[in-house]
Amino acid sequence: MQVSAPRLFARALAAAALLAPLLAFGQATVQNLSGTLSVQRADVSKLALAERSSVFVGDVISTERDSYAQLRFTDGGQVTLRPNTQLKIETYTYEEGRPDRDSLAMQLFKGGLRSLTGLIGKRTTNRNAYRMVTSTATIGIRGTDYSAIDIPAPPPGQSAPPNLPPPGVYVTVADGQVAFISGGVEQLVGIGQVGFSSNINLPPTLVPPPPNLPQVSPPPSFGQALKPTSINAGLSMECVVQ
Repeated sequence: MQVSAPRLFARALAAAALLAPLLAFGQATVQNLSGTLSVQRADVSKLALAERSSVFVGDVISTERDSYAQLRFTDGGQVTLRPNTQLKIETYTYEEGRPDRDSLAMQLFKGGLRSLTGLIGKRTTNRNAYRMVTSTATIGIRGTDYSAIDIPAPPPGQSAPPNLPPPGVYVTVADGQVAFISGGVEQLVGIGQVGFSSNINLPPTLVPPPPNLPQVSPPPSFGQALKPTSINAGLSMECVVQ
């Protein structure tokens, strides 16, 4: 039986109407915001975000000066962004009954964040389900609460500031375990340990906690449900990349 063109068009419109509500839901929501938060979409459009705004795969999220934002993903995970931070949501797949399809990948271009893992990375045996890419290393997790601090190298011809530890990425863990990967080597970092990566081509190592490692304190309302860490106590457990 042949179907007329008008009837096919009507069916297409009906299918689109059913699909539209599903597409309207993002992979994350802005749960808390203090200051200015913007997004560049995959189609290059730029928008200002507010609390309860949706965040999608392909979005590049940016906080401005003196601004903090907290994202909550549909799997229950949270990411808190500090001022002058830029983060891209590379991939995200979460279905309640399909842990085998779990996937979350983010890239931190600059600034800082703290990540509390949701169900992705906890309920699956896939070691690649979660990853955070930084300037010198990739971070994988196993149901964890971690921070990573990137101390930038000084500009050519200038000396490193004496009040900072050597340049590189430092990772500390408040709960669970981090797989810290650079130079083709995976270094496990647990509670109370500090992982350090100075170069993307060199293996990471475990180092003593630097006494001058920078700390960041987001607004108190952001940290009410966060756990302290034995390395950076209190609300300062953030990932800083500049």
